[in-house]
Amino acid sequence: MILIVDCGYSSIYKLEDLVDQYSDYKTVSIYDIQLEELQKINPKGAIISHAHISINETNVEKYIEKIEEVFKLEIPVLGIGVGHHLIGVCFNARPAFEPYRNELVDIGILQTEGIFDKLPYEVQLIKDNAGTISIPPGFQLLASSDFSINEAMKKHDKPIYGVQFIPEVSGNLGAVIMDNFVNISLHKSD
Repeated sequence: MILIVDCGYSSIYKLEDLVDQYSDYKTVSIYDIQLEELQKINPKGAIISHAHISINETNVEKYIEKIEEVFKLEIPVLGIGVGHHLIGVCFNARPAFEPYRNELVDIGILQTEGIFDKLPYEVQLIKDNAGTISIPPGFQLLASSDFSINEAMKKHDKPIYGVQFIPEVSGNLGAVIMDNFVNISLHKSD
């Protein structure tokens, strides 16, 4: 089962529909995250959703506390959009201003394994956010665009990923990324 952490995403159902194609899931509001309850669920991986907030303009301390509870599960984690930003901030990335975009963006993939397995080196994916983050210490850059250097990242020593773009609205390419993440999560638990 995959845990979906809902950060207040108005289109959470799109993420749930995509994950449901590959695994069963349970959605929990970020405000309801408690380690003991998560351990009862026993997820194989976790996805931290997008939300229409800006980490530059929002006090994210409560979000960070809850995400750190998810990290204690020692399972693969994928942050999407704002979820990507929040993971970065947890590991000392610096947020930066980037104008809001809701469009298809050309993204260059630097490493076609892991979440980008079975994808070409250049893809078009939907961005629906503002802001960006630096690459946190201990993370590897996986993808970049003309709009954001850090389009995707992975922690060097753990399966913790972040993507700036929104897979659940990016068609077949987004579905491949989600399939890859679910497979990473299920095989990690073997």
